[in-house]
Amino acid sequence: MPAMLRLVVLLLALLTVAAPAGGDPVKLRMAAIAPDGTAWARELRAFGRDVESHTNGAVVLKWYLGGIAGDELTSLERVRKGQLDGLAGAIFCERLAPSLWVTRLVGLFNNSAEAKGVLRLLQPKLAHEFEQSGFVDLGVGSFGTEIFFTRTVVRSMADLRKGRFFTWNLDDFWLKELPAMGIHSVPLPVEDAGKAYDDGLVDGFIGVPTAALAYQWSTRAHFFTSLHTAFLPGCLVVARRAFDGLPLAHQQAIRSAAAKFVARFEDLGAAQDEALLGGLFQHQGLVRADPSPELARDFNDAARDVRNRIGAQLVPQALLSQVLSWLADARVDSNR
Repeated sequence: MPAMLRLVVLLLALLTVAAPAGGDPVKLRMAAIAPDGTAWARELRAFGRDVESHTNGAVVLKWYLGGIAGDELTSLERVRKGQLDGLAGAIFCERLAPSLWVTRLVGLFNNSAEAKGVLRLLQPKLAHEFEQSGFVDLGVGSFGTEIFFTRTVVRSMADLRKGRFFTWNLDDFWLKELPAMGIHSVPLPVEDAGKAYDDGLVDGFIGVPTAALAYQWSTRAHFFTSLHTAFLPGCLVVARRAFDGLPLAHQQAIRSAAAKFVARFEDLGAAQDEALLGGLFQHQGLVRADPSPELARDFNDAARDVRNRIGAQLVPQALLSQVLSWLADARVDSNR
């Protein structure tokens, strides 16, 4: 084949991959409960722009934000029915990759670095579980560690046990673990938490700092207490049926853009947590109430007791044992 003809054939092949049939872009319908206007929403839109740019406009992401498509589990069902193509968020992730539930065990991690280390070690297993559920794992990241936002200062476990705390009604683990610790939880949709506090139905919130900012809990509560409660992972997924129909070059472009998104998301979350806990919450009127050594000890003892009593009912014992082994090794290394 003459060199010029080979060049023409190559260019035609590239154009076939770069442009969708009929010239119309493939639209992937994506949902998240992240309120529009938040840093979360801005990063999701930036991810969409990257995908569109890297595919020369052949793939476009249409984001439905702020719970327009329903809560996370409702949105998940809509993906399964073919009404949506993908999701970004938190609690639905464990339904697709059940090994993620281990990160929700209260008091398991001493800090976010430990949790992120376990996530990295779990990644091959998680990717397989997402695949088995019919989804492509585009990235697993961290929303951070949940803390207490309260109406009155928390000085002891007795103070915690007197209060009523909002917990996300989709979070099965908090609904089982908190009562086992003697702490009263009030499960509600995230969008109802603020009004419940205003109406006196709850005395505080349990959530990650960025959620407290996004949903304006931090403008309502009076104190925040950074106990190491539970770690909240997040994920970005697309249905296998939608992903497999794309040319390989577009799949690779989406994975590349997703990797950049997850890295930005992690950096953003860490920077926001540092800013919020380091002074921004105080500027909003919140008072930082660091837990006393006695409160931290008693909380961790109660959390350990719950893991010993019901941990095996929540996650497979083999998985829990593996994670505890990883943590033990990491803590030995950090003390060297």
